[in-house]
Amino acid sequence: MILLDPTVISSTIATVCAMYLLRSLVRKPDNLALRATWLSTQCFAFSLCLGLTLYGLHLMDPIPAALRWISITQHALAMIAVYLGYSAYVFMALERDAAVRHVRRHGMALVVVLAVALTLAIGAAPGDFLASFVADYENGPISAVYLALFTGYLAVLVGGAGRLSWKWSRLVDEPWIRRGLVIGAAGFVMAGVYCVVRTTFIVMATLGNRIPIKEGAVTGWLITASLPLVLIGVTVPGWGPRLAAALRWWRMYRAFRRLHPLWSRLTTAYPHVRMSLGRSGLARWFGDSSKFATRWDEKWSPHRRDLALRLHLRVVQIWDARRALLDHCDISDYDRALTDPRHRRRRAEVRAAY
Repeated sequence: MILLDPTVISSTIATVCAMYLLRSLVRKPDNLALRATWLSTQCFAFSLCLGLTLYGLHLMDPIPAALRWISITQHALAMIAVYLGYSAYVFMALERDAAVRHVRRHGMALVVVLAVALTLAIGAAPGDFLASFVADYENGPISAVYLALFTGYLAVLVGGAGRLSWKWSRLVDEPWIRRGLVIGAAGFVMAGVYCVVRTTFIVMATLGNRIPIKEGAVTGWLITASLPLVLIGVTVPGWGPRLAAALRWWRMYRAFRRLHPLWSRLTTAYPHVRMSLGRSGLARWFGDSSKFATRWDEKWSPHRRDLALRLHLRVVQIWDARRALLDHCDISDYDRALTDPRHRRRRAEVRAAY
């Protein structure tokens, strides 16, 4: 299926991350690390989307000039994206002035590598370019050198970014930033494996040794594994705490709902243990006189901000009512109620409450 293609998966994740980072960039436009990260995800997304237009190119001989330029542009954008991603980690790790100098030096190296790579790609004959596109590097020596230069440049920057990510993951105290750096480091490791595998294919094929495994079957999924990990690592410090808070709220909400049958039975017999916090959530829409509003408020609609307090009070009220019942309880009555055939089809918590 086309939706499960590695390029489609990677381009979708890169586009979503670019849209998410744009929101943060609007709030902090002067943050150089954030700016570089957003530009990197944009370049990656555009590069991968261009890759979707090259499907079926291996069946065309000669290659149309427009598609050839698209392929070259895709590789150039990928190199720029990796450079910007590395720059983001440099801006996070170093002081602003030192980071700017470091990024400028790597920018000059990027310009040189791009100039050499584009010269080779443009100068290669159509047959030479097509041979390397289908991983037949033996019959495409010029474009094979071009792709080797591209892969080598990626390996240098991926290694540098991975080293910075792993180093700072052991130094930061904020847990979500640390998790993001560890996840990013794992993604850079996978990207490094991609560079090693592709370089191995190029060298082996250039030397005349055939590898029985198809290159795209390996490198495509390595990209799919590495790019999402890097992008998740970059963005998880922003959305990770919100996701954890949402999961915490959902666990409390489930507990609040599941305790309702027991709480309702116990506090009906001992209403003085109830401590009301007033209407919350949607119950306010129906007014205090509505029976439906009362039931809705008690069971389904605790307000998001006071849910923890309401859950705590519900547990306290249950224990208060149980303590009041201790002098009137007979364990045989409880066992008999649990096995009462009239309640056999009810849920376990409803039977226990009864």
